[in-house]
Amino acid sequence: MGEHLRQLKGSLRAALRAERLARSSEEVGGASRAVCAALLELSPVRHARHLAVYVASPGEIDPLEVVQAAMARGQAVYFPRVAGPGLEFLSCSLTALRPGACSLLEPIEGRRLDPSSSDVVFLVPGLGFDPTGTRVGRGGGHYDRALAEHPAALRIGLASDAQIRSSLPREPWDQPMDAVVTERRVLWTAGRSGEAFEETLS
Repeated sequence: MGEHLRQLKGSLRAALRAERLARSSEEVGGASRAVCAALLELSPVRHARHLAVYVASPGEIDPLEVVQAAMARGQAVYFPRVAGPGLEFLSCSLTALRPGACSLLEPIEGRRLDPSSSDVVFLVPGLGFDPTGTRVGRGGGHYDRALAEHPAALRIGLASDAQIRSSLPREPWDQPMDAVVTERRVLWTAGRSGEAFEETLS
């Protein structure tokens, strides 16, 4: 069963990665702007004391507009850096990011997001999501380990609507999202609440 599930997730990742890379930069850019606009309307994002974000890789929804708005408001913004099998999130400016693991931009120094911090919102990338909050990532487990260290934080997945699947396999260590925001909808998932609510964007 375990081997079958690993093979299934591997095939899913390959298909989702191919779909993402097939999207044009114009399509991804338009979706990113719409997702950021929706995020900036969400009270938990606007008022979070600590906002953990990411630097988009090709084909991913880019949260840059949210990052810039949060910094302008004086919110503490944290970027991920690979630390062993997991991630650590450090607060720094955009100009302080440098190429790191997988050639992605990472902070070279900064104040670390304390696991005991309250009022934390994570913006999380992924290859695919479903309405229960299940997320398929790149397969390294970095985000699952990082999110497990912040169990009280709000987790919001960022995706193109084409990345939403009706159902995805979930293993015990997979960390669910509380919401997924696409260019078309805000989906409050059944991940940890037991309920799901969808708001269609105008």
